[in-house]
Amino acid sequence: MYFWVFMIFMLGTGCIYNVFDQQFPVYYASLFPTEQLGNQIFGYLNAGQVFLESGMLLVAPFIVRKVGPKGGLILAGIIMILRVIGSGLVSDPYSISFIKLLNAPEFAIIIVSVFKYLATHFDTKFSSILYLVGYQFAMQLGAVILSPIVGNLYDSIGFRQTYLIMGVIVTTFTLFGAFLLRNQNQASKDRNDSKLTA
Repeated sequence: MYFWVFMIFMLGTGCIYNVFDQQFPVYYASLFPTEQLGNQIFGYLNAGQVFLESGMLLVAPFIVRKVGPKGGLILAGIIMILRVIGSGLVSDPYSISFIKLLNAPEFAIIIVSVFKYLATHFDTKFSSILYLVGYQFAMQLGAVILSPIVGNLYDSIGFRQTYLIMGVIVTTFTLFGAFLLRNQNQASKDRNDSKLTA
């Protein structure tokens, strides 16, 4: 059951966030005087974000150790909420550029938290399979289902309104995770349960 809670949490947060990120460059470029300038600035910003992500990957394990794997997942969810809803609220290049850079801490924290959560709550023999099924497969499957729906929303109500709707969904699933994801102190019980069901 707890594995399904994890999968549902990832579908409602990480998957929605990935679908949001697919067309974000198009929206970003539209906020500049010319699309060409917007694409150029986005390229520079993306390069800077990669360096920030690298730095955050050094810091993220300490953050996750401090707040625990569940806390790390919830923190990543909160950053996703800020970025998705923020993108729907701001309309100037400077603010949207700052919001884009929030992807760096979110990416690093969620990657470390996912591995730590799976290793903490499930038998380590199955951690790679759980990662592939619970994280990668769930994210890809969700993207296949959600992408055309979100694309239709972009066409019918625009990027900003769609981002606000997506932000509400991510908020809902982050709250779901805050209540139903397992805490670190429940890890030994979870490991024993996973051994019994293996």
